Amino acid sequence: MEMIVNTVRILEHDQAKEHMFGDDKSLKENVALALINPENLKGLKLTSNSNIKISSQFGSVILKIIEDENVPIGIINIPVSIWANQLTGVENDQLIYKNLKVKVEPSNDPVLDFEDLILKIKPN
Repeated sequence: MEMIVNTVRILEHDQAKEHMFGDDKSLKENVALALINPENLKGLKLTSNSNIKISSQFGSVILKIIEDENVPIGIINIPVSIWANQLTGVENDQLIYKNLKVKVEPSNDPVLDFEDLILKIKPN
């Protein structure tokens, strides 16, 4: 399914807060999320807490789905984070982090931990 991703700042899903007050587990649980309208979940034949693979022209990432009726149909909101950054990029000297066209598909792959994601980006 094709959708649009927007990276957003969400108070209860904030990477900086989790780094300061949480731990690696809470960081992943509270930030590596894809907030999606229930109608889109039906179209994907998925439920909240399932994993999805989201791919843009810049990269891909596995995230946990959170059902959110406040998100418009056809849109995925992702908290600003290292996970969201896997989908963003630079085009014409501008950072592209809103209205990203993406492909969305169910996934049985796990959401990577913060440290594993860092190693994927910058191998030893």
